[in-house]
Amino acid sequence: MKLTKISLACAMALAAGQALAHAPSVTPDLEVFISGASAQQLTLGAIVEGMMTAGTIDVFYDTASSGKDYRAYFGTGKVGTVIAGKKVLVHNRAKGGSVWGVNPVARAEAISRMAIDGGCAAVVSAVYPAATYKCANTVNAVPDAGVSDVEPKMFVGNNVATGDSQLTDAERAKLTVASQNAVIMGIAVTNNMPLTSLSRAQLTSILTGTYQDWSQVDASLSGPITVERRVNGSGTQAGANAFFGGFPCVANGFLPLADASFTTPGGFTVVENSASGGVKSGLNADFAAGKMAVGILSTESVPAGTDNWHHVSIDGIAPTVGNATAGLYDYFVEQTIQYRNTTVNGVAAPSGLKASFLSDFIVRSGNPAVLSALKGVAALPTNYDQTAYPVGQVMKGTKLNNTCQPTILFY
Repeated sequence: MKLTKISLACAMALAAGQALAHAPSVTPDLEVFISGASAQQLTLGAIVEGMMTAGTIDVFYDTASSGKDYRAYFGTGKVGTVIAGKKVLVHNRAKGGSVWGVNPVARAEAISRMAIDGGCAAVVSAVYPAATYKCANTVNAVPDAGVSDVEPKMFVGNNVATGDSQLTDAERAKLTVASQNAVIMGIAVTNNMPLTSLSRAQLTSILTGTYQDWSQVDASLSGPITVERRVNGSGTQAGANAFFGGFPCVANGFLPLADASFTTPGGFTVVENSASGGVKSGLNADFAAGKMAVGILSTESVPAGTDNWHHVSIDGIAPTVGNATAGLYDYFVEQTIQYRNTTVNGVAAPSGLKASFLSDFIVRSGNPAVLSALKGVAALPTNYDQTAYPVGQVMKGTKLNNTCQPTILFY
């Protein structure tokens, strides 16, 4: 059968596109490993992909968690970026959350990330931006940089991952920390919970286990509460600990219940999740089981058509970027990115093209024009003059990169 000119042209274009993409067997010119916050997993991916040429990008998810824990992006650098023309592979680990973008970076500790190797299989009929490969293997490596929902000093006490220890002042000094953007946090509930708003006091009571039945929240409701929280070491959880319980900002701050197997005789249940994807899956499972549940999720997460959860207002204020940038919605954190500034355990600080890539990434991750195309984030007034950008792109307020500090309105 002869090909028409049109079909031949399409076939040639498809073949060219496939040739430009990067399979696991391709050797990268630059490989970067960024670990940490799962609340901003989608944002990190979007910024990295924005540095790559369209049609050259392959997206890799780990098989075990379907990309909730590990992802990678492999493409050719876009013209105008510091990686122009280079084949760049960027690994992202979100498993365990923000502290994994802090402690292992400062200590130059090797932690697990997805392996891009023969254990990766192409996903049949997958088209970018969907995952084009699923990978079965992991390997240990030292992260080059990390992202965190909250600043490194917040990872103390119960905010440190189980089995880990908090950084000393000397260890924190080995990190160069840059503020990135404001991450608008939120409270998600299953779709069978009819209230459209919960108060901050009600949420504190739920998260600390003072309220264990929905009848305590509202007399028209009944049934045990299920809480889908994050693990210790999660920046999302650390931000919630500070906002709702004052920990570690004040002495004797309240701590949300933290036992993954905790269930009272009445059915009140607390479930810990290693990543934001687990919270979403948990809420869907709770709805399917007829439970009314509460979860902690940044507003980067938006329910899909098959999801059975949604965000609710806090004290009557909806968790929108517009409300947050206007200074009306106060539940937000200021994300940071950090990298080593000296050699640690024989591992040098990022240099050369890798350092240039990280510098470009940091600038882009705080740029109002870049952030305006993403969900649940906004630029900080400490980085950009709000009056120079459209309303809603830059926050009016800031915590000055100090989670324990009340929000100050700059404009």
